[in-house]
Amino acid sequence: MNEIVHTINSPYYGTIEQVVTQPLDYVYEWETLFLVKTGEGKLEHINVGVSGHLLSIEVSQGEEITPVTVLGTLRDDLLITTGSD
Repeated sequence: MNEIVHTINSPYYGTIEQVVTQPLDYVYEWETLFLVKTGEGKLEHINVGVSGHLLSIEVSQGEEITPVTVLGTLRDDLLITTGSD
């Protein structure tokens, strides 16, 4: 079976307020992985549109980040999920 590993990048300039998950955690689509306080003071949730296992977390609380900062990596479980709508 093919393996797809996604790199999770920050879409913001700011500071990591909280790392919500840990390496090897299973995460669901759109689950919050990180909280970032932007330069404007707004709290933003970082999530991804795939589910799977986190392979790594590359940042820690209080760390300054930019849009090129790698926050972590995730192994896609390749499962198609359906919503409740």
